[in-house]
Amino acid sequence: MTQQEAGDVAEPAREERAGKAKQFKLVPALLAAAVSGTLVVTFDISLAALVFTHDFADRLSKGIGIFLISSVVVGVIVALLSSFRPVIAAPQEDAAVIFASMASAIAAGVHKVDPNADAFPTVIVAIALTSVVAGGFFLLLGLLRLGVLVRFIPYPVAGGFLAGAGWLLVQGSLAVMSGKPATLEKLPDLFSSSLDKCLTGLLFGLLLVALLRRYTNFLLLPILLLGSIGVFFLILYLSDSSVTTALSEGWLLGPFPRDALWPPVQPSDLQQVNWPVLFDSGGNMVAVTVMAAITVLLSASGVELATEQEIDLDRELRATGIANIAGSMFGCVVGYMSMPESSMNFKTGANTRLAGLFAASISAIVLVLGADAISYYPRPVLGGLIAYLGFHFLINTLYEGYFRLRRTEYLVVVVILLVVAVWGFLLGVAVGLGVSLILFALSYSRIEVIRNAISGVHLRSNVARSDGEEMTLMERAKQLYILQLQGYVFFGTAYNLLASAQQRMQSTEGEIRYLLLDFRHVNGLDSSAIASFLRLRRLAKANGVRLILTEVPADIRNHLERGEVVLENDDVCRIYPDLDRGLEACENEIIQEAPPSMLPPPMLFYDLQDVFNGRPEMLRFLGYLERVEIPSGFDLFRQGDVSKDLYLIESGELTAWLEIDGQKIKRLRTMGPGSVVGESGLYMGEKRSATVTASRQATLYRLSEDALRRLTAEAPELAAAFHHFVVTLLARRIVHSTGPVKSLFN
Repeated sequence: MTQQEAGDVAEPAREERAGKAKQFKLVPALLAAAVSGTLVVTFDISLAALVFTHDFADRLSKGIGIFLISSVVVGVIVALLSSFRPVIAAPQEDAAVIFASMASAIAAGVHKVDPNADAFPTVIVAIALTSVVAGGFFLLLGLLRLGVLVRFIPYPVAGGFLAGAGWLLVQGSLAVMSGKPATLEKLPDLFSSSLDKCLTGLLFGLLLVALLRRYTNFLLLPILLLGSIGVFFLILYLSDSSVTTALSEGWLLGPFPRDALWPPVQPSDLQQVNWPVLFDSGGNMVAVTVMAAITVLLSASGVELATEQEIDLDRELRATGIANIAGSMFGCVVGYMSMPESSMNFKTGANTRLAGLFAASISAIVLVLGADAISYYPRPVLGGLIAYLGFHFLINTLYEGYFRLRRTEYLVVVVILLVVAVWGFLLGVAVGLGVSLILFALSYSRIEVIRNAISGVHLRSNVARSDGEEMTLMERAKQLYILQLQGYVFFGTAYNLLASAQQRMQSTEGEIRYLLLDFRHVNGLDSSAIASFLRLRRLAKANGVRLILTEVPADIRNHLERGEVVLENDDVCRIYPDLDRGLEACENEIIQEAPPSMLPPPMLFYDLQDVFNGRPEMLRFLGYLERVEIPSGFDLFRQGDVSKDLYLIESGELTAWLEIDGQKIKRLRTMGPGSVVGESGLYMGEKRSATVTASRQATLYRLSEDALRRLTAEAPELAAAFHHFVVTLLARRIVHSTGPVKSLFN
């Protein structure tokens, strides 16, 4: 058989396997979609009954139509655009409770102006406008890639929102079951007149909580819902009661008018919209938008955890924004990802967009069938389902939160819940946002703004000092106190800085005359912190302390200058480009103000006479060296050069710089007479690790590799003495550098 013939035979087999694979994926997708779609329809009916209660009881069928069309439009668009393929999107309960409050407020406002006016068109327009506002907000967050904002919401605040939503759901379930308002002041009358309906629904809600928290099979909830409906009609049959009686006594959701579920209003009805009352509902629109944005991101994060799949939060925001803007043209309520159904789809193997599309089609089928398909839905079952959602939120936040949260965090949850229960969700959102800001300020103020606190004895500049200067600094450098700052400085952290500085100035550990604040690791300064820096300036001036600020970013320096913390020709507060320069300036002043040292200044020849035990041997050694004079600004060698020699400094000053991209950005060390430069190139043959430049005109002695080889061969005793000299200098450098390291660990 030829290769072509074998390919012709294999091709149908591959197509057959591909077809079976698609069929295999289609089966769980259809099963998951059937379950998810049924749950979505049930929730739509329940949430519509929550929103369109008492004041709009005669329009409940239209309200159900609004929720169903929302599930279709939002469900289809999000399913097509989401980064999570098996996503289910539909109206959610946390936004629905605010819509319920908004509908009641609009009804009250319209009837206050005209008791006979129809408030329903105003509610429909308010719902559509909210979808536009929320969708635009979602889209903007997604385009600006701000999905990460959910990570900054304190859990107690999010928990307080969920607890408040839970309470409103339980309260709304009572209104659904009784068909009457369920405000706090009317609860006693409601229970006295509808105790049987409310108690039945609440018990069913508790049963759902107990079973669904214990068992996680995705078919359990649909089975319980269908079974409860069957049990209801069985009890109705055994008690010799008719369906007509149940309808008249309010046990069933119907009867509804026989017209279509959608559209909710006709174009002519829009003339009845009360625009002033509508605009008064702007606060509720904002509350829905904020709550929905938080829930979208929390739901996506929850699905990530449940499925262990990465979800693009910004893409989810964009998809949800587009879906809600499109839905507003159909009068849809705000909808977004449903975490339970989306996670269930993935776990049942329905990892395809078909699951979301099939689920949305079930809502479309019910929408087409009309009111007769939902008229005989028992109110206790609907109310019990809503109560279950509320109990679920309350248990997660109040009961489990009690064991999981600190007491102060738990108190925040309770406070937000009480505000929502007594004054409404809008004020609860405002309190929650305020509490989140306070929590952020308190939490951030606990982060230590002082990265390191070091005495000048342990942290020194990179300037090589003579033995006399070293002795002076060892005795007097404790007058210098260094605070290396970090993070964002605002009123909370600035106060801690002020308190630490004041404590050190007034302590008995020894007088300080220089307080150095290093801003290298500070990424911002709030205007509110200026007051603390002004107090620090006054405190320093009163105690005769000079403030030294180093490596201050330009924007922070502008803040300090505008706040008059730093003044022109200021003797109290000075700014230096980096920590090393600031340390050098303080050390120079300490040395200048100290009594003259009894030790002689460093001189290369004196040091070499000590090394070689006399002048004759020193002169003999110098015979192997080459005398070099270089002007100020001359580069002795550059970083990366290959050179095998070292230099002894007779006079002048050299500075070693660490270069990046050819720019001198970090001073490593400034060296004077008696110092050795370039020993690594001579001994190890390595490329130069830094650039060495003459800070002042200098006279040097150069020892090349060839000269060292001749010295070792001709005068080994001189070579040994010279090696000992170099080792001693290197040991001093190590001792000099370990001081700052010790202070960091202390």
